[in-house]
Amino acid sequence: MVLASSYSFDLNSSFLPSIPDPLKELLNKIRQQHYEELYEPEAEGSASLQDALNEILEEFRISDPTLCHLRYTWMTLILVLVVEPTVEYYQPLNSLPKKLINSIVLWLFKASRNLSNYDTSENVPNSSKFINEIFSENNLNCERSPASFQIINEALDVFYNALLVLDYKNSIQAILEILDDCLEGYAIFPGSCGRRELLDWWILEVVPASWYLLPPKSFYVVEGLQNREEIELRQASALKRISFVMRSLLQQSELSQVKSKFPIPNSIYIRTSGNKEKIGTGIRRDSWKSLQSLNTREYTDELVAFV
Repeated sequence: MVLASSYSFDLNSSFLPSIPDPLKELLNKIRQQHYEELYEPEAEGSASLQDALNEILEEFRISDPTLCHLRYTWMTLILVLVVEPTVEYYQPLNSLPKKLINSIVLWLFKASRNLSNYDTSENVPNSSKFINEIFSENNLNCERSPASFQIINEALDVFYNALLVLDYKNSIQAILEILDDCLEGYAIFPGSCGRRELLDWWILEVVPASWYLLPPKSFYVVEGLQNREEIELRQASALKRISFVMRSLLQQSELSQVKSKFPIPNSIYIRTSGNKEKIGTGIRRDSWKSLQSLNTREYTDELVAFV
């Protein structure tokens, strides 16, 4: 399998122009810098990638803590879905990714439904116990030999830290660990080529999309994966359906400022393999009343089964 980055960016299709000015200015500033950690020859050693990432995540804290936590967790879900194909390729029988994704989505639905009185410390799985149980159920031997075991180790580390994000007090540090595995490590692809493009995708697509709890308008999938276009469409579809339910739940919030920030979209546009496609929400507006009667476990069974 040839693992290489594959990403092109269209500013006109991004959510970047509509995010708050302080965050937009920060992203533009950080994007102009060069980082030794990404093997950029222009880097002069004065800019720290870790500090830049931390500064962006801290900017999210200007919002209500629960809303901030929702955005952190949504960002985490996007990154987890980018890393999932790595684990699927080397360990196709490993059930860890889907179990952790289900846990993340269940948390997102519960927090969205109860935003005005949600305790960010509640409903957080016991991470050590949960991880140990899942790892003990899986044969973690690779069916395909990776070029470096760093690939699978760092991909699995992303899932471990994704669970830690569900505890607000650990969320920033856990996301920084995930970003380290992805941007500097081999969780998405090995080698030094394409690191800058991956950072640009996170800055220009993932961060603005996370602010609005929407899917990024282009989904990052490395070249060389089997069924690459199918994976890209599957992950993008999963995100748009989960986003629709979250935003619909947020519309029931008593916080008026939340309702105005997260209207329910009729459709979502994404770019797959360079083509712009319109994807419906997958749930008709007239069926929303029936969705309201479902509990969060049923939401998860319905919307995450295909992830």
